[in-house]
Amino acid sequence: MSKSYIKRDSGVCNFVREQKFISVENAADNKNPLSVEVKVNEVKIDFTTVRREDDESQKGTPEAERQGTKKI
Repeated sequence: MSKSYIKRDSGVCNFVREQKFISVENAADNKNPLSVEVKVNEVKIDFTTVRREDDESQKGTPEAERQGTKKI
């Protein structure tokens, strides 16, 4: 079995979601959209972590993951 690694980028983004509905009632209830489009305008990566998939010591809260990581 080969080792695998998990890379996790954490940050924020600015986006616009547009949904089409058959009626104003469905739109108000956010029920049964006909289509959904998402446009991502900006992505800011605050930090990145890489860990071996089977390394249980690296699983933790985002605050704990920030310690010792390099911002990019």
